[in-house]
Amino acid sequence: MSLPSLATQQDATFWGYAIPPERADALLARASARVRRAAGQPITEGVVTVELPVEDGSVDLPAPPVLEVQTVSAVTADGTTTALTGWRWDGERLQLYACTASRVQVTYRRGWATVPEGIVELVCQVANRLADTPVGMEAGVKERSIDDFREVYAVEQTETAGDLLPGELKALRRCLGHPDGVWVVSTR
Repeated sequence: MSLPSLATQQDATFWGYAIPPERADALLARASARVRRAAGQPITEGVVTVELPVEDGSVDLPAPPVLEVQTVSAVTADGTTTALTGWRWDGERLQLYACTASRVQVTYRRGWATVPEGIVELVCQVANRLADTPVGMEAGVKERSIDDFREVYAVEQTETAGDLLPGELKALRRCLGHPDGVWVVSTR
């Protein structure tokens, strides 16, 4: 099952991208898949269950933003689980009280109900780039020629044809709350 696109043809038009209407849905779906892959998360809202290690009485939950922690269970060596009640989500880490287990299973709701506009615009930008990418480039074609016309692609173009470009990755990190050089160390 594929996830829904993070942007629509109407979004692309709003942001000024001229994506061919007959290919818009496919291009936006491909761009959305690339953005999700680069982000390492689905971005849209959903409920996930993960098993994670306990470190110093707390757990980091992947794929922010975390909207709600629903259940926390200790995982024993044989894989069975026991519900925990002594825990608190502080907005950054899941704090566990009197938990001796080395692993816990956590079910939580994460993601955005409404995709942030920075991500929507980025998906439209990537879809627009994909619309302009010669068909063979993604398959590794380094050059093409017709009669006396010859076109050669730079190595950087062929290497990034299937992924986000460096500037797109930087924009995605900013949208996800990880600007270059700025990391939250603690809050009060």
